Amino acid sequence: MRKRWLAAALLALLATGLLAGWLLNRLERVPVSVREAPHVEARRNPYLALERLTAGMGGKLTRRSDARVLDQPPAGSTLFLDRRRGHLLPPERLRRLLAWVEAGGHLIAVAEAPQLADPLLDSVGVGRRTERAEDLRRRPASIAVLPPGGGRPLQVAASWQVLTTGERQPVWSAGEGDQGAQMLQFRIGQGWLTVASELDQQLGNRQIGELDHAEFYWTLISRNQGASPPQVLLLSRLQMPTLFEWIAENARAAAVATLLLVLLWLWRIVPRFGSLQPEAAPERRELREHLAAVGRYLWRCGQLAALLPAAREHFRSRLAQRRPGIAGRPPAAQASQLAALSGVPVARIAAALAGPADSPHTFTDALRTLRELERVL
Repeated sequence: MRKRWLAAALLALLATGLLAGWLLNRLERVPVSVREAPHVEARRNPYLALERLTAGMGGKLTRRSDARVLDQPPAGSTLFLDRRRGHLLPPERLRRLLAWVEAGGHLIAVAEAPQLADPLLDSVGVGRRTERAEDLRRRPASIAVLPPGGGRPLQVAASWQVLTTGERQPVWSAGEGDQGAQMLQFRIGQGWLTVASELDQQLGNRQIGELDHAEFYWTLISRNQGASPPQVLLLSRLQMPTLFEWIAENARAAAVATLLLVLLWLWRIVPRFGSLQPEAAPERRELREHLAAVGRYLWRCGQLAALLPAAREHFRSRLAQRRPGIAGRPPAAQASQLAALSGVPVARIAAALAGPADSPHTFTDALRTLRELERVL
């Protein structure tokens, strides 16, 4: 029984070996391309493949988004201008850009959509229009382009937008000929202006590996390149610096000084939190404190009669001002009329106006009566 199992195992092992050998002889390793979803870097930079292509070919591509670069582009480089730039090209900046081209620069500009303003293309008389629906259905997927200096026709994706020329005629064009072109190149002074439809799509991450887009790009920048190796400045997603960025770059010292002044002002006006510091005692006593001290001294000495005349004199002056008819009457008549006016008993009023103040009780009662009478005057 044991020998049978051993023989079966050997036969199975032999069959497996034969099958493995047959597969090794029949199967062949072949590379298979699998398209993966773009990574984070590629999603952030639509020209990542173009940058790596330029570096791999020995050139250098720098990507910027600051529109102020258009005021003074670097000399000896090719300027690749993306779309969405119309509002960032005022007349003065456009004049400087064209002057840079006339001095020998090479500007490659992607044409804006027909419904958007494009001062750059307007300056050279280039018009834009969209092909009709029936023309779009008949158009080929690609067109043959023979770029200046190129050795063979290259295939690039056809565009839905055509370019038309005005009085200024291009030195090179590609596309539909008299019906409109897809690419135009003008000689301006010592430099070149190349206008192309949807070139940003053809050189983006998705399409640069399709057809002959990569070779067309390299031929285009090598043909008109004044520096070796080629230097390309790519201006994409143009925008102006924010107010804070502009201040940080141009007025940093003034901004810091202003901020310090504001902080000092806030430190001065903002109330402090925490326990209050006790106020310092005044260096000299006030008049009321002196009068209170004199009053307490006379009170302790029993000289109340010396305080009451001043209070009576003050009351009579107020009575003369507010009730002159009563003030001109004899004392007895004054007491009667003041009692009728205030409701205070006549005897109490008479004691307050002319009675003695030989005790603290009579003194305080006289002062209290005078205060009540003064309130009803």
